[in-house]
Amino acid sequence: MIESGLKRDLHMHTYYSDGLLSPKEIIDLRVSQGYELLAITDHDGAEGSRVGMEYAETIGLPYISGIELDSEDELGKDLHILGYGYDYNYKGFKDVLWEIRQARANRNDRLMAALNELGYDITLDDIGRINDGRYVGKPTFAQILEERGVVENYHDAFKSIFRQDSIRAIKKVTLSSLVAIVTIQEAGGVAVMAHPMEQRHLGESLDEFIPRMYKILDRMRDYGIDGIECMHPSASEEQSEMLMEYADKYGLIVTEGSDIHSPYKVRDYSRYYKP
Repeated sequence: MIESGLKRDLHMHTYYSDGLLSPKEIIDLRVSQGYELLAITDHDGAEGSRVGMEYAETIGLPYISGIELDSEDELGKDLHILGYGYDYNYKGFKDVLWEIRQARANRNDRLMAALNELGYDITLDDIGRINDGRYVGKPTFAQILEERGVVENYHDAFKSIFRQDSIRAIKKVTLSSLVAIVTIQEAGGVAVMAHPMEQRHLGESLDEFIPRMYKILDRMRDYGIDGIECMHPSASEEQSEMLMEYADKYGLIVTEGSDIHSPYKVRDYSRYYKP
C-alpha cells in the first residue's frame, strides 16, 4: 500500500479541515516539488481526501486515501491516528464520521456562545466566510479573531483567549484511541500513530518524556496499531531514528509526512527538539 521508494508526503491538510489550500492546489504544489506519492489526511473527515483522489487519478499520480482522527486514551489526549487505504463508502466508517461531525457542531455552537459572552460578537456569517464553512472548529474562531485584530496572529488566540475558563470548560468529544484504530481497520485501512513527539508536554524534559512515549506506543500496539509516523517536523533526525528502531523491532509500518496546513504559515516545532 505504501511504497517506500517514492518521494512521499502522507500527512497533508486542505480547506476541508484546517488547511488553506484546496486538494488540487496542495497536490499541484507537492507535484511541483517532486513528490511522487501523496495522501490528504484532513482532520476527522474524508471529503478532502476523496476529492484529492479523484484529481490524482486525472494526472496519473499515485495516491492513498487518508484521514487523521483525533482520539484520547488514559495515557494521553490528542492522540492523533492516521488512516490510510480505507474504503470511503464503508458504512461503519461513514457512521463514525457523521457522529464526529454532529459532536463538533454542538461544540462549535457552545464555543460561539461563550466567545460572544466575552464580547467578541461572532456571527454565523463570520463562520461561513472561513473556508466557505467547509470546516468549523477552534482554528476557525482563531482566524476570525486574527482578521479582526483581536489577536496579533492566529496562534495567539490559543495562548490567550482560548485559555479562559469559560472556553476551556467546553470540551472536545473525541473517540477513544482503540475505537479510532478499529474504525480505520474495519474500513479496510491501516492505522498509524501520528507525530509521537507531539505528546511531549511543554517544559517536560526529553529524559522524562521518552519513557512515557514508549508507554503510549506500547498501548497503541496493544490496540493493534499498524504503524508509526516516524518522520515528522516535530521529530529531529535522531528522534526519527529512535522511532524507526521501535517500529522495526515490532514490525510496524513507518510513514512520513509534513503535516502541511499552508505553504505560508509554518509551525514552530523547536520545543520538541530541546533536551
